[in-house]
Amino acid sequence: MEVPKQGKKFNFQSRKFKELILYFSQRGLDEGLVIGSTKLNKLLFFTDFEAYGRLGQPVTGAEYQRLQWGPAPRQLPWIRDDLLADGEVTWKAKPENEWDDVLVPRSKPDLSAFSKDELSIANEVFEEMRPYNATAASDLSHERSAGWRVQGDRETIPYESVFVSTEPPPAEAISLGRKLMDFYGRRPRSAAVSDS
Repeated sequence: MEVPKQGKKFNFQSRKFKELILYFSQRGLDEGLVIGSTKLNKLLFFTDFEAYGRLGQPVTGAEYQRLQWGPAPRQLPWIRDDLLADGEVTWKAKPENEWDDVLVPRSKPDLSAFSKDELSIANEVFEEMRPYNATAASDLSHERSAGWRVQGDRETIPYESVFVSTEPPPAEAISLGRKLMDFYGRRPRSAAVSDS
């Protein structure tokens, strides 16, 4: 199956996007996890794409692009700047040699705009990503995102790519495929055409 180059577009829900950033950032701080930009990108990506796959609609409608370290929402830099400018978040203090860029929310996220299913998906994604640091989260997004694999640098990753598996086919399917190729490959072309 070919991954479409242009996918369905959704209205960007900036408030939901902001609240999801606040939610993931606060939950990470509460639970002693480092949620810097790389991991935050992956949490947002997997939440939106999983929601699209299950619910037919992403949570935020953000547009995700292919970057070297995995999928990233195009809107994150300016939404993060807005949050910082509005005083809704600050940067976590860190030692000089530390690279993490962790946001610290100044108030609790407002989750009232999210459906029960959307919050459930966000929580499932957070739990699945819990053990991953930024590098491992990036690697996971490379493994699981068919859209990331086929798009060029900075190209948009279509939401429809969530339906394309990156898993290798099971051995039984490969064996059956080989048997079918042997069977149909040996038939005379005229016989194959006359059967249709």
